[in-house]
Amino acid sequence: MYGLYQSKVWQRLQIEIYKKPHGFITLFGKEYFYLIKQKKIGFLTFREFQIMGIEFPDNWEEVRQELKKVKKYFSKSRTNIFFQFVIINEITSFDNARAREENIVGKVKQMRLHTRATVQAETPLKLSFKENMPQSTIMIKLDKTDDELLNEMNSGCATRIRKAIKKGTKVRLGTPEDYETFFKKWQTTADGKGFHTVSKKQFDTLLKVIIENKCGNMFISELNGESIAGNICLFHDDTIVYLYGFTDRKYTNLGGHHYLKYGMFEWARDHGFEYCDLMGGAPTGFPEHPLAGVSKFKESLGGMKREFYGNFDLVLNPLLYYSFKLLTKIKKRLKR
Repeated sequence: MYGLYQSKVWQRLQIEIYKKPHGFITLFGKEYFYLIKQKKIGFLTFREFQIMGIEFPDNWEEVRQELKKVKKYFSKSRTNIFFQFVIINEITSFDNARAREENIVGKVKQMRLHTRATVQAETPLKLSFKENMPQSTIMIKLDKTDDELLNEMNSGCATRIRKAIKKGTKVRLGTPEDYETFFKKWQTTADGKGFHTVSKKQFDTLLKVIIENKCGNMFISELNGESIAGNICLFHDDTIVYLYGFTDRKYTNLGGHHYLKYGMFEWARDHGFEYCDLMGGAPTGFPEHPLAGVSKFKESLGGMKREFYGNFDLVLNPLLYYSFKLLTKIKKRLKR
């Protein structure tokens, strides 16, 4: 689950591959890994701090006291802007198949709005203006037969998978010969959807580290010798976790991407994994969310959707915080 963000595997990726500034802090009796984002403007260096995957206790007074200590320590520098907490306490969870049959969207949305209001009323935290970790995820339980996995999906998804199988599509593990093609097609996918990828050097190092250490692998969906979709996954305890992927738009109607996920489920199940975490979905009831389309696809694969508290900020320097918040909003509008 989202315990991945505090795992040794994730820390190694951030430190050794992405070369991100970082630190460690003890909160609620547990050591947490955090990242430091730095912005240099002239001779000044502005900093944002971020803990991904923190779990808050039920005692709000304890939460307030810990946040008070954090603010006291990190606000010593006037160029420290805020400390973001990505909270993984669960709001609710539900089967995607049941959600298709019952109208639970409004109920789940109200639960999230209530949670946001409670967090902000009980603590000095503000709802984040930058979402650095998705507020939900889709989990597939893998202790099922092939037919049971298909039956859990919506009819359109299952039909595409059967079509891909009929056309002769295959799913296999990637090899070094696939790396260049994967990276180029991943870049094309990213350009089309407006998100950034890692550099080629980081990409190559990532694959080298996860494969040599047996903590991840690449999966390729192939038709007539051509890669039509691909995933990179991490292995975390009993869970295989989706990290990056691409889809060749020429083969969208074939269902290669759907079949890739199905093939990955089969492989993971047969290699002893209990769950597949598809990593990242939109909060239920917010169709305007940037991940709404991605979330809809992942939910079509079945499994369970889990809703988390999400991203909240502890303001260290109010003037800088609200200035950066305004600049972020302006940049988003200019990109539209």
